[in-house]
Amino acid sequence: MADTILAEEHQTEEIFHLYQACAEVLAAQAISQWDENYPGRDFIDRAIRNKELYVMMEDKSIIGAVILNEEETLEWEAIEWRDVIGKPLVLHGLCISPTHQRKGYGRRLIEWCDNYAKEQDYTSIRLDTFDGNPVSNQLYLHNDFQLRGFVEFTHRPSDAQRYNCYEKWITI
Repeated sequence: MADTILAEEHQTEEIFHLYQACAEVLAAQAISQWDENYPGRDFIDRAIRNKELYVMMEDKSIIGAVILNEEETLEWEAIEWRDVIGKPLVLHGLCISPTHQRKGYGRRLIEWCDNYAKEQDYTSIRLDTFDGNPVSNQLYLHNDFQLRGFVEFTHRPSDAQRYNCYEKWITI
């Protein structure tokens, strides 16, 4: 059984390799969502220092990761969010080890995030995901997230700029 816990500093390299393995799988599918720079070591280090990175563990190995905080990008200001007066939780960088993908672990990690949001009195969960990644888009839609719009990240390569924004209402 997989447990999700707060990541610790000594796990940085294993987490970095998890993200890199996922980036390689995406690249092999011509999905340019992640690259050698994002998510990188600085991203991971900062999330661990800020106590925002959680890891899904199975048999003492990290098989998944997610960052939870309240940081929204400036581009999101144009999105018509449903939760305009509540307290949204923002989900970043959810990934599952390639050897564990398509086995329900992504759904379980999202369920864990839902429970975390409820326990911490959040009213919704927000995220963006690359438009060109059909698996991640379907994962969120199948887990009761609603598409609220899209943003363009013009600092990204031209084939990886459109990101769909999703929101899920949390019933407390």
